This record gives sequence, C-alpha cells and structure tokens, in this order.
Amino acid sequence: MQFIVNLIEYVFSSKKTSIYVTYSLKDYYNVNSLLKAANIDFRVATISDLSSPGSTYSDVRNEYKFYVREKDKGLALKALHRN
Repeated sequence: MQFIVNLIEYVFSSKKTSIYVTYSLKDYYNVNSLLKAANIDFRVATISDLSSPGSTYSDVRNEYKFYVREKDKGLALKALHRN
C-alpha cells in the first residue's frame, strides 16, 4: 500500500531528483533540518520493511529517500555537504 502512495506522490510531484537515501532515523532528522535551514523544498518517501527478522528492534527497518526539484539539486547537495 505504501508503495502505491509513494508512486502516486512521485508521479504528481515536482520534486523528483533523489539527493539522499538513508536507513538511519538520526540521518533522516539531520538531512531534514539541513534542507529546512537552507529553505529548500523537498519530499521524503519512506519505505518500511517490517517483515525482516528482528526489524522491531532494528534502526534499519525504514528507508528514507529525499527528493528535490532538479533546479534545487546543487543547492541541496551544497547544504548537505557543509557539515
């Protein structure tokens, strides 16, 4: 079901250029705050894998994909690499 939602969002969204993928919630919040601080509009697609053994106790059960507009890609990457 989540795949369908992500697919529909991707098709109708102007933010289609992938700039960062992480499995870590800590990295998710870090990237999120860096892009917001740089005033860059972005979208995050989250894919959950709850079927993996031990996924309830693991930090890697979610995949977070950050997308921006093609014209914002350079600014977004610059914002991410400042740290």
